[in-house]
Amino acid sequence: MDTIILILQIVFILGLVLASWFLKSYFPKYLEEKGKNLATKEDIEEITRKVESVKAEIEENKLIFQKKYQLKHEACLDALSLIDAHFSHTLQPPKDGEIIKQYATTENARTVHNKLILSCENKDILKKYEEIMFGDASVGKQQTPPTDLLNEFRNLIRKELGYGSDLELNHGKAWFGKVGFEPKEEKTA
Repeated sequence: MDTIILILQIVFILGLVLASWFLKSYFPKYLEEKGKNLATKEDIEEITRKVESVKAEIEENKLIFQKKYQLKHEACLDALSLIDAHFSHTLQPPKDGEIIKQYATTENARTVHNKLILSCENKDILKKYEEIMFGDASVGKQQTPPTDLLNEFRNLIRKELGYGSDLELNHGKAWFGKVGFEPKEEKTA
């Protein structure tokens, strides 16, 4: 029986030696690897948060850009419409015809002016718009024909909206005073 106890004690001591060797050799590596994995997981979570934040910021900037572009586009088209109304009251009709009037209000003119100021990057657009609407106050300067001013304004708008380079526009065919297919006015007796 003493031998059995002795054998058991030896087995127990060998087990302790093996367990301590296992803990000393394998367990630190295991804990180190687990620590690396935890750090990697935390790093990935932080990187993911940053990526999502950047994506959200990009989406917000894209939305802001779209809204700004929409306002700019609307301002430019409204300005052209207002210029049409202005021309319909200020240009001389052709010798063989008439000009159909187009109307706008002072409120429309103010709104368009404000939209151009707020949305257009190129200050020449505003200058050209004001020159068309108010005339050129330069003393002794030869007046540019209104349709040439209109074509210059259109080309400035094309560039502002990103539609490409200038178009060569005919000043004699730059603006419609009247088309031959206007509906006839009904006369009341």
